[in-house]
Amino acid sequence: MAEVDKPKRPRMRFAPTLQLEQSLSLAAFVMSLGITLINLYYAMRGSEIAVDQPRQIILYRDGEGSSSVLAAAIRVDAINVADGYGDVLKDATLSFGADRASLDYQGTIKTVFVGESKAASPPCELGLRCLTLPGLIVVERSDEILDIPSGAARTYQLSFPAARWNCRGAEGKCIEFGNFSETASLLDGGDLAVTVKLYFHSDGVRTLDCHSARFDAAYLKKVGWVSIPCQSSTRS
Repeated sequence: MAEVDKPKRPRMRFAPTLQLEQSLSLAAFVMSLGITLINLYYAMRGSEIAVDQPRQIILYRDGEGSSSVLAAAIRVDAINVADGYGDVLKDATLSFGADRASLDYQGTIKTVFVGESKAASPPCELGLRCLTLPGLIVVERSDEILDIPSGAARTYQLSFPAARWNCRGAEGKCIEFGNFSETASLLDGGDLAVTVKLYFHSDGVRTLDCHSARFDAAYLKKVGWVSIPCQSSTRS
């Protein structure tokens, strides 16, 4: 008996339907919307500054005699972890405890510790101001823009003169800041608590707290400077 040939099935060819095309378009739209929302979030978020906790504060004498003032210097280590958005430090204040007035920062400094108690004064470059103290040289720079580009790390040492003309607060609180010796005696009364507030243009305010044990005010008055470690510190 002859074998009957079976009819061949037609080969199925891919023919996109309207429903499949709509699904692909919807998926592409959702992906595009997600990327747009992510970019919008980071654009609105701007920079993101991470600041390390302070490790020490330096008190030093600025000037001579009755016209000298006490200045406080603290180091700020900051990293901008944002991608594509820089930031600028607009202002900074320092206060010796919550019940005292705030002091404005007047510039950045560089401290150089020298072994000799009476080191020769180094030549000071144009635009800088140099102070020579026993065992310490302070190089001060003012009128400087403190920027932190995206993905960059910066270290600044800010200086805060404790003087009435640099005080921000009620008149009764600012009048307690006198000359160097008077302010050193004012702080000589217990543990030292320092609060620094950093005001960034985009990322808002960062607060640094440094708590230390009582320092030797007599040594500060005699030598002209003292480095005080932060026994406990916080940031917010």
